[in-house]
Amino acid sequence: MNLGFGMSLRHQQNQKMSFEMIQSLKILQLNTLQLEQMLKAELELNPVLEVEDEAEPEIEAEEYQDKDAEHGDDEYLEELNGGDDCIDWEEYLEEEYENAYSFNEETDPGEERYEAASVYEETLEERLMDQLAEKKVEERVRLLVQFLIGSLDDDGYLRIPMKEITDFTGVTVGEVDDALGVLWKLDPAGVGARDLRECLTLQLRARKMEDSIAMKIITDYWALFEKLKIPEIARQLSVEPRQVQDAVDMIKTLDPKPGNQFAVSKSSVIIPDLIVEKVDGKFVVILNDRSVPTLHINKSYAAMIRRGSKARKEVKEYVREKFNSASWFIKSIEQRRTTILKVMYAIIERQQVFFENGPPNIAPLKQQDVADMIEMNISTVSRVTSNKYAQTPHGIFELKYFFTEAMGQTTESGTDVTAERVKDRVRQIIENEDPKTPITDQKIAEILEKENLPVARRTVAKYREQMNILTARMRQKYD
Repeated sequence: MNLGFGMSLRHQQNQKMSFEMIQSLKILQLNTLQLEQMLKAELELNPVLEVEDEAEPEIEAEEYQDKDAEHGDDEYLEELNGGDDCIDWEEYLEEEYENAYSFNEETDPGEERYEAASVYEETLEERLMDQLAEKKVEERVRLLVQFLIGSLDDDGYLRIPMKEITDFTGVTVGEVDDALGVLWKLDPAGVGARDLRECLTLQLRARKMEDSIAMKIITDYWALFEKLKIPEIARQLSVEPRQVQDAVDMIKTLDPKPGNQFAVSKSSVIIPDLIVEKVDGKFVVILNDRSVPTLHINKSYAAMIRRGSKARKEVKEYVREKFNSASWFIKSIEQRRTTILKVMYAIIERQQVFFENGPPNIAPLKQQDVADMIEMNISTVSRVTSNKYAQTPHGIFELKYFFTEAMGQTTESGTDVTAERVKDRVRQIIENEDPKTPITDQKIAEILEKENLPVARRTVAKYREQMNILTARMRQKYD
């Protein structure tokens, strides 16, 4: 089943992207704990929604239409509402409307209070969304900024190529640039950058340093900066080496990973979103969402929309808005469930050796491969695998762990060498180096070659930059 998130946006390129579409994408990206909290918030905001234990038998659209055909409206409504002793929904909805749009902050002193429970720390997405809500921008731009925010990785970078964004959303490059301009003005500075260089540039702009030596170094002398050739930069800028050194020292104070401060603490207990078990020789995927309640639409509210209500026009509009919102919300949650399972089963199919034997038997796999397998857009796959974990017979792994590219090389055993495997080893080497004498990219390449992982120095440099790790000279520390 193709859920068609990308297709829906594509077809609406001449219209405004709807809030519901953005909400569906956001729900798709949530992990189980985040979804549970979102459901609780939605239940408080939307009186039409109710949890299964509290709900009367669910009313389906088809069932509702059949009933309406068999009974007169009055007889059906009496059956729905339980006769003379039922709740006066007209009065109740009038109160709901008044409460929803009331700006009176006074509260009853005798009202029972509840101590606020501790919640998870603010996420990068929440920080950015809160700021966006306070900005005056066109609705279409706002929705596109929300889409970009949902596409950021844990470091705060926008890794999705421009063409994929325009193809998926159906907007122009100019519109994406406008949305990026809004995103780049949000805090923390540097979020939404496409690479390290752009990230540092955005932070310098936020500090009002557009005309500084530091900015000129980043924009015009990046290659020399990476090699820390201070005398050459000073010569080309016609300034003293000391001035360049001061600018470099200032650049070192910038944050190469602005989204990292919002990352989940590594000491936190990870609750897997998926459980993969082997049953009768086949791997089975279970969505670990028992803590997430099943939602329904209250059938009495559904009836209110059909009958000739005497409620005020604005009240009817309020009810219909809540009804449509609830319907879309429930549908989005079911789409999330279906999509996550399809993606996980596709991963298992392509990583069969890993699930049989465990690490390090990870095979080369791209998100585009899975997207093609399940006939979905790569942006959808990216959202599904974001911040979600799977419990396997070999431990708990983030879904993004299963995606890594082949390097066109094989080990002595004939196994493909993956980029992720090389990146992990590069990271380990740097983490274990002596900070007084950091290891150069060339030396790392030599170490890898001895370990039967032959890669060029330029490849090491590329992976190091992708991991936002500075050059050896810039990692050096002095007593």
